[in-house]
Amino acid sequence: MRFEHILTHRCTIVLTGQKIGETEYGKPIYSDVPIGNVPCRADQIKRRASVDQYGVDFITENILFLGPDQQIPSDAKIKDIQDLQGNAVLKDVYLPENVRPVYSKVRLHHYEITLQKESDSDGQKES
Repeated sequence: MRFEHILTHRCTIVLTGQKIGETEYGKPIYSDVPIGNVPCRADQIKRRASVDQYGVDFITENILFLGPDQQIPSDAKIKDIQDLQGNAVLKDVYLPENVRPVYSKVRLHHYEITLQKESDSDGQKES
């Protein structure tokens, strides 16, 4: 089975701070540039269990899989993760926390990206 067949979700990658033009005085104009309908797959992975006197807490991470042709910069944002029918899989805006290239024997196979929920308006990160 080809890897592209398991990319059953679509997302929007927003490249932040991209130069999109210049003013009439030659100063650069910067803006966010969204790239829509990017094939991906979002999964929630249980990384570890934390046991204390109050019980067991399971620490989970949202992981995004992207094909080898879709490199993502560390300052990009990922949003609108949906299945092929348009149903929301993950509703929030995420930042790539850890981008890991995964190689087959000879070449790049895919990227695995740990997603961190973007800070809310008061500067606190959500879990």
